[in-house]
Amino acid sequence: MSKPCPECKEIGEIVLHMVRSVEFYMRGVTTNQWEPLRYSLEQNDSAEAIIGLTTDVFKRVEVYADMISSSDLEREIDLFDSPATVADLLLEMIEHSIHHRGQITVYYRLMGVAPQTIPYIV
Repeated sequence: MSKPCPECKEIGEIVLHMVRSVEFYMRGVTTNQWEPLRYSLEQNDSAEAIIGLTTDVFKRVEVYADMISSSDLEREIDLFDSPATVADLLLEMIEHSIHHRGQITVYYRLMGVAPQTIPYIV
């Protein structure tokens, strides 16, 4: 629930946003339901609650991922400012998560906390 400056969002808020956005994209490309998914720090007011929500979300995301075949990647979805393929939207989901992962890393450093190292394979 920490934040590095008064005008910054809490780290938990960013984590909740990231987690729910993955579900938003995956649900959208598989079921065409594009309504924002609710989350709040009031409902998820501890690390344990956020971890529990994340576990639940990723169980659903796994089901959505199983629904996507390679032939779906070129399917066009024309609901936004410009048409996008499923592949475009999945890449946007990944880039969005990377953006917020970087934001959290910066927040930790501003608070004097060494962020956890990413265990890269390569």
